[in-house]
Amino acid sequence: MKTDQKLQLGISGQALGEVMEFEKIVELAAKYDIRHFELWPCNVPGTGFGYRDRDISVIQRIQKEKDIVIDCVTLEAAFCEQAVETPEYYTELLKGSIDAACAVGAKLVNHYCYFINLDEKPDFERMDAFWLPALAYAKEKGITLVLENEAHDATRRPELTAAIMEHYQDAAFLTNYDATNYFHASAEAFPAAYEILKPYIGYVHLKNACIHREGAGQPKENLGAPMSGVFEPASIQYAVIPEGSVNVAGILTQLLKDGIYTGTCTLEPHTTPECVEHFYQVESTWLRERGYF
Repeated sequence: MKTDQKLQLGISGQALGEVMEFEKIVELAAKYDIRHFELWPCNVPGTGFGYRDRDISVIQRIQKEKDIVIDCVTLEAAFCEQAVETPEYYTELLKGSIDAACAVGAKLVNHYCYFINLDEKPDFERMDAFWLPALAYAKEKGITLVLENEAHDATRRPELTAAIMEHYQDAAFLTNYDATNYFHASAEAFPAAYEILKPYIGYVHLKNACIHREGAGQPKENLGAPMSGVFEPASIQYAVIPEGSVNVAGILTQLLKDGIYTGTCTLEPHTTPECVEHFYQVESTWLRERGYF
């Protein structure tokens, strides 16, 4: 594939964050010529939700010593009911993530809907209470909030995510386009989701999957949660990018052709820690051999 390269390949700090210090994750990524990262709270020494009680200076030191780029800081707290008990508490967590992003030079903060709005019908009044104060803070700091779609909340289908984007109508409130998460929700991950969300894509996750089939010999370490939508109650079965159902090649080809997103595409393997490096090796090789990065 011949094109002017504008995309970078990155990895999420989540996959190994519970078993490996961030510096070691950076060293592992270097084996595959990857120097772009998505930071998670588990990568930063400290405790509690978010980043307020964690030592971000450790990450700043690693950045300087290893010459790496942190493109995105993720707050996963919406997956815990305790973190969303009040909009005020959650706002402080999200603002803390924005401060962490500023500290490491990231321009994106990835966040989630989940317990804020599990029902597929969006409750915009509730969303506003949880997101608007932090959005104003993000704009002051030059940070973009990117809402990641998930298979079991109000972002489960691309039309629903688009409705949320249209509600906010703000260049600082975009979506993290995770095509495989739309597949997880029995939605057409590409081209439909891409075309619907094209004006709102501010970040991209790359992974792949298929539907789990009993007796098919699929690796148990890659088995995920139940699907939502028409494929429910079957479970998702994660796979390396070349072996899944989602047209990742089509997504990257279209991104490069359209030029609507010129940032980092982050590998996000869903497997056991012991298998993560295998995903990185297979996926980075496959993607580079085809000229996407």
